[in-house]
Amino acid sequence: MPSQVEQANLNLELAREMRAAGHSYRQIARDLALTGNQLGRIRRALKRAKASRTRLRARNPDATDADLSIAQSVLPPGLRQTLGAAGHRTLGDLAALCAAPDFKGWETLPGIGPHRAQMVRALLEHHGLLAGPADLQAAVEALFPEFQSGDG
Repeated sequence: MPSQVEQANLNLELAREMRAAGHSYRQIARDLALTGNQLGRIRRALKRAKASRTRLRARNPDATDADLSIAQSVLPPGLRQTLGAAGHRTLGDLAALCAAPDFKGWETLPGIGPHRAQMVRALLEHHGLLAGPADLQAAVEALFPEFQSGDG
């Protein structure tokens, strides 16, 4: 059974997908069995994210999701402030930090625990910015040297 916070984040993700598919907020509330307050939170988060994207595209039509501001993301206010105070301004900053070879994990940053780390990962994954191994074979060989091919 997920915690209340995990369920709220799951509802946000589901609502985002449903809105992208063209469902109304009323239908989303019915399908996910949301209260008025829960729907209001989702509506504000999605509105903030859409407005951020619109402002970014108006300023720079060639902008990507990596240029989106953390301050206007769907992350909770406290987490947005923590990341901003740590000097991160865009999702690209977070993706670059995550891709750094010496990065120890989101949990090592002050004020970010396992739950908040999962929210950051989910946001980066949603926007396609979560760094994955470019070469799966090389990643497996790095973990298991015995699988290294001899023709290299």
